[in-house]
Amino acid sequence: AANPVYGKIPVLLLPDGRAICESAVIVQYIEDVARESGGAEAGSLLLPDDPYERAMHRFWTAFIDDKFWPALDAVSLAPTPGARAQAAEDTRAALSLLEVAFKDRSNGRAFFSGGDAAPGLLDLALGCFLPALRACERLHGLSLIDASATPPLDGWSQRFAAHPAAKRVLPD
Repeated sequence: AANPVYGKIPVLLLPDGRAICESAVIVQYIEDVARESGGAEAGSLLLPDDPYERAMHRFWTAFIDDKFWPALDAVSLAPTPGARAQAAEDTRAALSLLEVAFKDRSNGRAFFSGGDAAPGLLDLALGCFLPALRACERLHGLSLIDASATPPLDGWSQRFAAHPAAKRVLPD
């Protein structure tokens, strides 16, 4: 009822009864509130301070939801081996673009956020799909993120999964 457009969760219900829907939008709202209220410590925000970089992180977060996830999901939902092969290629193409984005956004650091200590919004957006990606690889005998095909993303995925915050919630 709180999300009549999509009819799904998550939904953040505000004290005044208004609702904010969709994971990435909710996180960005919380980020905006923290920035405006001064309630965030330096280095603890999920988006960069630079407006252009914030826009790029929002763009690639939308890309993950709109292009990468549907391609990956299609691998498992494909009705034929040919459709599965095409979906796997679409997933690899999306990952190739994300690898370029990682190189451009990370500045040679550990995470898309451009830092070594903590992941940011873009890291979280892709990182939440790592369990599904790894399951897809195992179920269908694929290699999507690995040291030979996507070395920067492979290193990123290992660092993300090893981060204490991710380790608490990612399945083995």
